[in-house]
Amino acid sequence: MTTHEDRPEPQPMRSLREKFLSRLVPEIPGVRDVITASWRRALEHQVGVEESAPVFVADRDEESLLSHSATPVLTNLSAELASHPVAILLTDAHGLVVNRFSTDRALNSGLDRVSLAPGYSYAEESVGTNGIGTALECQKSVLVSGFEHYNSNLTEFECAGAPIIHPIRGHLAGVLDLTSWADTSGPLLLTLARTTAKRIEEAMLASTGARELSLFREYLASCQRGSGAVLAVNQDVVMVNSHAEELFDVTDRAALITHTADMVGSAKPVTVVADLPSGLVARLEYRPVYSGSALAGGVFRVKSQTGSRRTTRRADLQLPGVVGTSSLWRQACAAADASFTGRNWLALSGERGVGKTAMAQAVTLRHGRRPVVLDCAAAEDDETWAHALTGEVTSGDAPAVILQHADALTDEALQRVTDLLTTWQGAPPARAPIWVAATFGDGEPDADVQGWLMPFFARAIDVPSLRHRCEDLHRLVPHLLARHANNRPLTTSDATLRQLMRLPWTGNIRQLDQVLAEAARNCRTGTIEVADLPTECRTFTRRRLTKLETIERDAIVRSLAANKGSKERAAADLGMSRATIYRKIRAFGIVPDYS
Repeated sequence: MTTHEDRPEPQPMRSLREKFLSRLVPEIPGVRDVITASWRRALEHQVGVEESAPVFVADRDEESLLSHSATPVLTNLSAELASHPVAILLTDAHGLVVNRFSTDRALNSGLDRVSLAPGYSYAEESVGTNGIGTALECQKSVLVSGFEHYNSNLTEFECAGAPIIHPIRGHLAGVLDLTSWADTSGPLLLTLARTTAKRIEEAMLASTGARELSLFREYLASCQRGSGAVLAVNQDVVMVNSHAEELFDVTDRAALITHTADMVGSAKPVTVVADLPSGLVARLEYRPVYSGSALAGGVFRVKSQTGSRRTTRRADLQLPGVVGTSSLWRQACAAADASFTGRNWLALSGERGVGKTAMAQAVTLRHGRRPVVLDCAAAEDDETWAHALTGEVTSGDAPAVILQHADALTDEALQRVTDLLTTWQGAPPARAPIWVAATFGDGEPDADVQGWLMPFFARAIDVPSLRHRCEDLHRLVPHLLARHANNRPLTTSDATLRQLMRLPWTGNIRQLDQVLAEAARNCRTGTIEVADLPTECRTFTRRRLTKLETIERDAIVRSLAANKGSKERAAADLGMSRATIYRKIRAFGIVPDYS
């Protein structure tokens, strides 16, 4: 019996491929249009011809509706194909391989050599023409065999990819790909891929229907059990009863739905208190809903706390120079102020850009003290800075000392800081700071910082991330925008503020400030519109984009803006098909409003 290595190579296609690559001829007679178009896209993306470079993504979603619905279908198919050299691959809507089923050891070894395995992206941008990436681009089933592949490493394979469409939302959910050795299966492989994709869609429909039905039943039951506001939420559905519409306006309801996003995946009941843009304080009681063993979403009973409108709470602590009225922010500010009042040294932790140093400075200013800030990340190993810091502490009224980025201290600098702190703790008031605060990142400090530095601080506060207090954007945005207005009356439109509230803000307040600075430069009128925001803020996607995807996303955003939102003209300018630009707009979460 001959092996795949013994089979004669398909010389005609090989010659045609070499002709295309050597002469870059736009059209090659004898090559299917779908393959020629894919080869041209691979050239545009500068995909390597000899070396494939699929992108690896560690955090693939193995618990999605697609994966959950497809697993039993693919397990059964794998058993049926056990005696055949065929690998079954499931990818998400971006070409990222989620799962692979195959019992053929030789084929598995070959696929591993080219990284056609879970965690790797087989989008065309990474590896060129192939059954997965080309099916995504065309949004139709496609068979790619042998030297139809753009990359030489893939020419020994034949792969059939079939798109999987979400049965409810109608978007591309993923691709079902069957891969074997070249010239072993032909059109039958493509037929099997199509029928399997349809079976997965049917399983998704059944699972979605059961999940939505379970959520709807629990929503109705919750509405019948009381007269209050009720929300039911999962990835695809938001249900709001009439009581919620009466109690909360559109902006408050949007903020409530944003709060539900952080809780709806929890398997346990949760209760949180949320400050709403209108000033109301709402209590959200979350209860998970299951469909069988699968989490179907959650039901929220929402109560507006009696007499809790923030306008009646102006006695709450107000720190100079910082803005925020959410409960998380107020609690952190109150705890920091209490630390100063009680002369308890304070450790402030949190993500970069959340305002740890700003909070500590605001506390000292509120009490009329001068803050001395030492950036520990810039502290050299020599002792010059230690002498200068000692001089500032003893040169007048005892100031407060803020050790910024304390977890970045080198070993020698850490020793000098601990010596200073030890001296200050035992010194008379005139020779020591009135209060010491230190800021740390959101990770666990290393053993030396944990063992030597942390014992000096009697109190510890975790400063909340901006995405966990999105309601504060109503006050933060105008507060920060005033810094960049250059004496212009500058504000944001409602659509812009809604878009800003949707973003994850991984860089927190510092990132928001940078965004508003750029928007202020772009704005030609007195109102910042969505089109004035930086390109990365005109989209919304939780997935981390590759560098190539970021470039492509920004190009689409710029083209849409230049063409006043016309997808057809933007696609023509970018050399894309209309289907491709629609798919990428959905995949990148691009906001279509460029009016």
